[in-house]
Amino acid sequence: MSKTLERTEQKQSYRVPALEKGLEVLELLSGISQPLSLTDIADRLGRTKQELFRVMACLNEQGYLIRDANQGYRMSTKLFELGSKHASTEALIARATPHMENLTHELNESCHLNLVVRNKMLVIARVNCDADVSLAVRVGASFKLHERNSGHVALAYLSADQRCKYWEQTDLTASEIEECESEFAATRRSGFRTMESALIVGVRDTATPILGADGKLLAVLCVSHILKVGESEDSTRISTAMLECAQAISSEFGPTMLHQSTVPAGDLA
Repeated sequence: MSKTLERTEQKQSYRVPALEKGLEVLELLSGISQPLSLTDIADRLGRTKQELFRVMACLNEQGYLIRDANQGYRMSTKLFELGSKHASTEALIARATPHMENLTHELNESCHLNLVVRNKMLVIARVNCDADVSLAVRVGASFKLHERNSGHVALAYLSADQRCKYWEQTDLTASEIEECESEFAATRRSGFRTMESALIVGVRDTATPILGADGKLLAVLCVSHILKVGESEDSTRISTAMLECAQAISSEFGPTMLHQSTVPAGDLA
């Protein structure tokens, strides 16, 4: 028997159908914000309700899924909580939090920290401000990279190969991808990006990368600012403070790099 055939047979012998179904369910629901019924989930996965019934019940009992009054299923934050226990994530949050608190105090705005997880942005930490009115993003929220400002910044600081693999999994046209790529260069030059919120009218999102000593992307720092009556639309105050905060967080992980605009795109991992 050839080694290739032997490895193939071994791989097939190690399959765990129930586990595979459970992972399929979790991957499906991780990208959907609205609860789905058992029928909807079965249809989307190309399986029968009978195949998934026990799997769904187990995931619900173990706390990975939440079932609402209408028998719809959605993800809980349990997977996020487990992931957050990883030492590197814990260290990132612990070292970033004091600087985020300083930023929040300086701007009187809430801020949050995002991490790239399996081609999505995941909110891993948040610091609230004392303002009477502010905008806070839920810890555990996730979204596709190209759909939000922080994801755009993350893509700008990923390598060309990583971006190419990401684009292959989207339904964007070649012209849309080309437009994004051209904007990435501008983001790298400035070190941040500010844009109108894709979700809420009157909100302006600013995001800047947190880079490690080797120039690799660690996370993305974000502030969502609600424009107030009579307020100037100049966001220089926010972006300047965020760049200083990002540099301070980066310094926690080693000698800080030069300003982002001086780093060639090809040198970014």
